[in-house]
Amino acid sequence: MSNVTKLSLAVVLALAAAALNAMWLNAEKKPTMYVAAAGDLPAGQQITEAILAPVPVPGDPDHLRKSLIPFGSRSILLGMTASRNYIHGDMFFSRDIKAPQELAAFEVLGPFKLISVGSRFTQANGKPDESVDAGGNNITIALNAGFDERARRLLQIIDPGKGASRTTRIIAVQVIPKEEQGAAPLPDDKNVVYQTVQLDGIANVPRVLLAGDVIRFVIPASDSL
Repeated sequence: MSNVTKLSLAVVLALAAAALNAMWLNAEKKPTMYVAAAGDLPAGQQITEAILAPVPVPGDPDHLRKSLIPFGSRSILLGMTASRNYIHGDMFFSRDIKAPQELAAFEVLGPFKLISVGSRFTQANGKPDESVDAGGNNITIALNAGFDERARRLLQIIDPGKGASRTTRIIAVQVIPKEEQGAAPLPDDKNVVYQTVQLDGIANVPRVLLAGDVIRFVIPASDSL
């Protein structure tokens, strides 16, 4: 290799190194852009493209992304509601993003034969006894005298004891239509006891409950407690 060739190669390598160095310096001078508020944004207001602005923040991008939101990823904010009050220039933090709230899960406990609502008894023909008052915050149902699973679960809710979760409670009372009553068998009439259940704090209309003779209770799902 001649001296001219060696000199030319050295010049090319030097120029390449200079170019790479310039690119690196240029990148250092242009820090990553992160999302900030372009104006005042009250808590609860929907976040739109117009309210988002890019703000350069120097530093290690890998570290900053743990707290800040890159402007290129701003679409994750669109349509969400502001979790706090923002003023012009406030940064959006990753902790500000609220995950969608999961819907609560419920299940039903029953069915149970309805004996009375307050002091009013149901009748075999499905019509309520009009001779007595239906007032009161309790109902009476038929339970399996041998404490089957339904009976034990209901009693656990009525009197949870020390070890039970306080979230285990009756949410609502439902009247089961005639056409659905065969889905789960009722206890044998010869092997039942009558149990009173308090309905304090549970919305109900006595006349609606008396419209049927079989009910069930809505409770939080076991895997959501």
